[in-house]
Amino acid sequence: MRQLKRELWPHCVPLDIGARDIDIIEIENWLGETLGRFKDQWNCVYRHNSTDFYFRQGRDATMFALRWGSK
Repeated sequence: MRQLKRELWPHCVPLDIGARDIDIIEIENWLGETLGRFKDQWNCVYRHNSTDFYFRQGRDATMFALRWGSK
């Protein structure tokens, strides 16, 4: 199972994509508009039924979890 370096990406928010109707493109667009470019302040690892979103800042991970976390 792939994980990113904890020193660079200390905050992880996993999303269970298979259990919910989630549009990953919508999430990535939101991240780009809100936090900037991919791999600057956020990153992700795609899996079969889930995606792990990684953040450099805890506040960004919290904001993401509040917006996209389980509903």
